[in-house]
Amino acid sequence: MDRGTPPRTASASARSPQARRASVPSPTDRRDHRRTAIARACLERFAAEGQADARLEHLAADAGLSRQNLLFYFRDKADLWAEAAAHATEELYRALTRLVAGEVGPAAIRASRRGIDEVSRVLPAAFAVALDAAATAVRASPAQQQRAAESQASFLSTLSASLAAPGRATDASLRVARLAAITLLAHHREARAHERSGLSPTLPLAADLDHAELQLVAIARTLGPRR
Repeated sequence: MDRGTPPRTASASARSPQARRASVPSPTDRRDHRRTAIARACLERFAAEGQADARLEHLAADAGLSRQNLLFYFRDKADLWAEAAAHATEELYRALTRLVAGEVGPAAIRASRRGIDEVSRVLPAAFAVALDAAATAVRASPAQQQRAAESQASFLSTLSASLAAPGRATDASLRVARLAAITLLAHHREARAHERSGLSPTLPLAADLDHAELQLVAIARTLGPRR
């Protein structure tokens, strides 16, 4: 045997049938991925028109489907809205988790404020649907509820750890993390509801957020001697 020849590795075609089957998505997985893709395609219309006013045939067209084909994947519009809401909530909190990770102390509050503002600009449709979903009753399945809850919990855990750094996260830092998320998102939600209602003048969102940020930073400084 030539010692300079590297050993041959098994090719994909030489893998066992069991290994090949394990690498192929199941029909359920493929259907779930397709449902998510369709819901993602409908985010802009849901954000612009709202769940109540968006028409099913228009949503189907946004996804490149007929109304009949859309209803093959979703029972009705409420089912589609629930999937869109779950996906939007996941996108929101995944982005916020990345933007806050690594911050230390009160700087994590400022990062949360900047992160929410950034998500509202970069992912406006997903952000709007996530805000609307939190303010309305969503007929979500247990799996959809779990997805949304896990993404939110991951963000709150990351923010809590950042607020407590360099120490360990505590119940107090988690409470402040929850307060920060609720407060900052509530201002955006109120401004969106006000805008959609057609009332004027528009709310001073930036000024309200500046004031809320100052209050939250002051609270964050109470979490430890270094604050």
